[in-house]
Amino acid sequence: MTLMVEPITASPTKAELDLRVDNIRGMMAREELDFYVAAHTDNVYYLTNFAYIPFERPFFLIVPAAGNPMLVVPLLEVSHAEQRILIDVAYHPYYEYPAPSGRTYVDTLNRLIRGDQTVGIESSLSIAHQKIVPGKVVVTDLVDEARLVKTDYEVGRIAYACKVVEVGLKKVLELSKPGTQLATLYSEASREMMVKTVFEMPDVNLLVTKFLAAVWSKAISAQPHSVPGLFDPLETGGPNVSIISAQANGYSAELERTFFIGDVPDDARKLFDLSMAARQKAYELVRPGVSGEEVDRQVLQVIQDAGYGDQILHRTGHGFGITGHEPPWIALGSEHVLEKNMVISIEPGIYVNGVGGFRHSDTVLVTDDGCISLTRYADTLEELILPVA
Repeated sequence: MTLMVEPITASPTKAELDLRVDNIRGMMAREELDFYVAAHTDNVYYLTNFAYIPFERPFFLIVPAAGNPMLVVPLLEVSHAEQRILIDVAYHPYYEYPAPSGRTYVDTLNRLIRGDQTVGIESSLSIAHQKIVPGKVVVTDLVDEARLVKTDYEVGRIAYACKVVEVGLKKVLELSKPGTQLATLYSEASREMMVKTVFEMPDVNLLVTKFLAAVWSKAISAQPHSVPGLFDPLETGGPNVSIISAQANGYSAELERTFFIGDVPDDARKLFDLSMAARQKAYELVRPGVSGEEVDRQVLQVIQDAGYGDQILHRTGHGFGITGHEPPWIALGSEHVLEKNMVISIEPGIYVNGVGGFRHSDTVLVTDDGCISLTRYADTLEELILPVA
């Protein structure tokens, strides 16, 4: 498809965030809730633009069926919250943790919610905190549900994160020569991504900004979740798998490529081609109305039919948004059905001990009738054979 998505660097407007809160209220009405309590840092950020590190002092964003949301917040964080929160909230600070009786966050919650009211909470809330939430508690992940389908604004923010990871991959491949160490790749590519983000995005919040740039060389490329050594040198040949990811001021993307230095071992060519065939199958399948499970099943079948079913280690993809790994899951067992404006990865992989790993990953937008990749980078074998010097 030729559809282009314009990257967005601006912070969300109050109207954008109010729309998200209204969406939660609509879900609350569906489930007959008086309040919804969001305590996961990602979910509070999604609804307010406020990022924080709670440490031992919890935060609770309470969305009522009507009226302004309420924030139960440690006293020392009130001024920080006021700087970042873009919606109208009522602040309800508690003194400290621990705190004297009458001045704790438990006391504050009990002043805001009656025991006869119905309260939705997240499944991620700790058991200890589930026990102290007042009212008739119902576990329901409304904010996670809301985050599945992105607004046009969010798609634009993810499109910008895609531009950031493209810069990171370009730098990694420029530096990938025999003898280059991971420390060099990581430091130089991360610096390029950071510089781009800081200079192009107003009011960058470093609590929701981070970058990864690494290469899994041939020796460990068949172990996708191993950890390469910072001073391990690259060698000629391959496959090498580059992993570039970014959370650029609150929205995430990734871009991965399998590449070779100087030459392609004979036993690697057919596996590279097979990984690309599986990847192409995913692009053909992804569209609104198709389940993530069905996409994964048919993509994995391509690999299985070629005789490499035992070399499959993971699903075809996962979702993007505020984080780099979130629903929808493009995986066997997934209950998610794709919708327009979901953003996912497409990254089927093949991992053969003694030969290496083969995986491209792109950040992909589900459109009206198909999908497009928001990460634009060279992907053919010919383009990914790098010069030795």
